[in-house]
Amino acid sequence: MSIIFLLFFIILLMVSFGSFSNRFFGARFMSGSGITKVFAGYLIILLVAGILSFMVPVEDTLEAEYLTDKEIEENDRLNNDIYSVVESGRIEEAEGLTKKETWDFPLKDKLLDIKFMGQNVMIFVEKVESLDGKVDVTHYSTYSYMDNIDITDRFKSPEIELSESTLKIYPPDHVNIKHVKYKNAFPFTQFSEGGEQFNGGYGMMQGMEFIYITVPADTEVTGDGYVIN
Repeated sequence: MSIIFLLFFIILLMVSFGSFSNRFFGARFMSGSGITKVFAGYLIILLVAGILSFMVPVEDTLEAEYLTDKEIEENDRLNNDIYSVVESGRIEEAEGLTKKETWDFPLKDKLLDIKFMGQNVMIFVEKVESLDGKVDVTHYSTYSYMDNIDITDRFKSPEIELSESTLKIYPPDHVNIKHVKYKNAFPFTQFSEGGEQFNGGYGMMQGMEFIYITVPADTEVTGDGYVIN
């Protein structure tokens, strides 16, 4: 909605209200004391502000799941144990992990050199007897939230490529999140006891990132990965 249309709508409302007031209350009310005029004008402003608060569109709104405090406490508890579970090679049993993306690459040699071109990610490598001639890569993360809103999907997976025997992992672009809290408009809260306060919440928490790589059992692994077996 353009500013010009909003201004036109406000003027139209004020003119309509003034015309209605003259007919309904009579000229005596509208020509009353200064206090009466100020009060009438204030009512008009409150009415217009209340209507506009429902009409102004919110662009690029993030639709996400709201996590209760109990769910966040449970996720925090799972995060405390998740590292040891992943390190032991039981990542499929780990609770609280989100599988973001998977890759597989053909492995011609028995050597894999892992290069991570960033920081703040944990890379685990598991040697698997049943795997032959390829490398499987999976990106996992724990929950991320902001004021109890699940923003896990806002953080993208890295870019991964295999060049000869070197697996290169490029970190994703930085994520910018503009977070705005909305509350009921002032006309609806000014007369309530204590007004309206924003609820608490758990602030922001960015989840842990895991890159889990499985390779054939006879593969020699070098570089940034931590071999768990």
